[in-house]
Amino acid sequence: MDLAVAKRASKLRAKYTFLKGFDAIQIAIAIENNCDAFLTNDKQLKKIREIKIVVLEDLK
Repeated sequence: MDLAVAKRASKLRAKYTFLKGFDAIQIAIAIENNCDAFLTNDKQLKKIREIKIVVLEDLK
């Protein structure tokens, strides 16, 4: 984790109050590394708009 990830995670936590710290860090890493999507089991994360969120259950 670097400063850019830490700043991005902090902004995500401020914007999405439901977001847990570790989730914010993982999503920030994905965004900072220009990933196309973030894969998860957590449906609530679909509220995040900064990156495409893919919920495993939706892939069935």
